[in-house]
Amino acid sequence: MRNHYQSIFVGLIILMSIGTVQAADLKEGFMDTKWQTDLNSLANFLKVEEKDNVSYFVNPTVMHVIDDVKIPQVIYAAYQNKFFAVYIEIDTFDVYNQMKHYITEKYGRPKMTMQINPDRTTYTWKYSPAKIKLKLNEETGKMKLAFYYTPLSTKVNEARQEAYHEKTKPFLDFDKERAVQSLDLLKF
Repeated sequence: MRNHYQSIFVGLIILMSIGTVQAADLKEGFMDTKWQTDLNSLANFLKVEEKDNVSYFVNPTVMHVIDDVKIPQVIYAAYQNKFFAVYIEIDTFDVYNQMKHYITEKYGRPKMTMQINPDRTTYTWKYSPAKIKLKLNEETGKMKLAFYYTPLSTKVNEARQEAYHEKTKPFLDFDKERAVQSLDLLKF
């Protein structure tokens, strides 16, 4: 009887350690790719696009599987040559719902945000240092699952906001003296 309890105890420890290893994977990276890795240095990774210091890669030699769902193509993103994001297009509502259920089971209840125009729903899970987003655009029917390494994704967002402000700056410039004179309009 004592051996039976020892076997159960050892089995529980093994199961707990397997769960920890799977959970730790997202803390370290996505699947077998560590966050901040230079994707240019990895075999079979092909750069498919580059824009605003962000490079996008695919690895056509790998078929990823998430919760028994085969993912034929995963887009990897690197900011200044450091891996920080993964984008997965979802083709069907069944897979969308399966991913939502799977991620909720694994990482807990998500934060949900909705936008009215256009109709978009985003579920967000935080699992430090990673963030997971599951998005649905009801207007177009497009669905996407994304994984982000937040220390770098925050920098990407900041850099893009700065670039946007630089592009729009001429429209925001105004003549301060003329604006002050225009305040006279309020006097009558």
